[in-house]
Amino acid sequence: MNKKAIGATLLISGTMLGAGMLALPLISAGLGICNAIILLTVLWAVMTYTGLMLLEVCLNYPTGTGFEAIAYNLFGKPGKWVIHISLLLLLYALSCAYIAGASSIYKSDLINYFHIFIPSHIIAIVFTLVISTIVFISTKAVDIANRVLFSTNIGIFFVLVVTIIPFLHGHYLINTHDSSKYAFAAIPVFITAFGFHGSVPSMVKYIGRENPKTLRNIFIAGGLIPLVVYIVWEITMLGSLPRFGDHSFQYIAQHGSNVGVMLQQMQIFIQEKSIIYLIGAFSSIAMFTSYLCVSLGLFDSLASTFKHGNNTKDRLTTAVLCYLPPLVFTLVYPNGFVPALGAAAIFLTILAILFPVLALRKLRGKQHQIEYNVATNNIALFVVGLIGLQVIINQILTLNNAVPIFN
Repeated sequence: MNKKAIGATLLISGTMLGAGMLALPLISAGLGICNAIILLTVLWAVMTYTGLMLLEVCLNYPTGTGFEAIAYNLFGKPGKWVIHISLLLLLYALSCAYIAGASSIYKSDLINYFHIFIPSHIIAIVFTLVISTIVFISTKAVDIANRVLFSTNIGIFFVLVVTIIPFLHGHYLINTHDSSKYAFAAIPVFITAFGFHGSVPSMVKYIGRENPKTLRNIFIAGGLIPLVVYIVWEITMLGSLPRFGDHSFQYIAQHGSNVGVMLQQMQIFIQEKSIIYLIGAFSSIAMFTSYLCVSLGLFDSLASTFKHGNNTKDRLTTAVLCYLPPLVFTLVYPNGFVPALGAAAIFLTILAILFPVLALRKLRGKQHQIEYNVATNNIALFVVGLIGLQVIINQILTLNNAVPIFN
């Protein structure tokens, strides 16, 4: 691949790598490392496959055509509004998750490193104000902040992996209590770790519609990088902390699957301060950059929906609509990190699994130009669509405590 394609591959990877990976060890502790790796690999394959479906769909429309316009062309106004509302709800759910996760992490950091106690709700308010101020200033401010912090965090991650290896315990990973029954609750959260589909139209515009094979390779490679990172992250975290006991993943689960609690528990088992600092820094930066990017997308979507301009008054109104609802949610449900990520999976599934399947089936029923055909048939489309429906059902059951949850 040329430099442009390599850059695009890293952009796709960067879209997936973020604060969502902090939830992976929390939700997969009951599964065990082997089941978690299998599940991650299967879901990576499904999400990559639907990404390639979207590629075929996008290549049959003018460059730059977004999902709403495609949905309107194929399914009329109802389809357009389903996609638009799903996108907004996805971004709102992710916003709730990241504010909740950030307040937990930063509270833990302040206690562990500076011996300062600040209530979670105060941290949530300050965090939201900082993010909203950067977004309010300009998109360029977001780009600069994200570029610096994300590149820094990649370096921190690699240093962390290397330094933590001597502290891993094989017997934590090889556990007779592994249970596939916890997959039902894990699947929706795992799905959110592979969401890059919103970038497909942008990549077609960036790379060029005349290079469909290059685009295909970009999406496959761009997803493989996060898959490898997630597997390494799972081994690192699950190998650092026991499954059961007074200080364990079980204890974390009983305290709301809180990221801050996880960091506190790891500090008990890993006496090397530098590693604890690296984990804290990685988690803190990941939460900041993830919410920065997600809230920018939500801000722009809301501005478009309500036809707000770029003047100070309109941007302030948009900011209130963007940041107040998720902040209120976090103040009411401070342990909402994992549940909010699970809820986000419902809307991501609509956008990234059900929409590609239905759009491709509808498109192939018409006469359309063939620039790139993903290998599929009605049976494959049916199976993938069924997986999408199962993800939504799983999350609804999880929210109602109707499936096994590790605690």
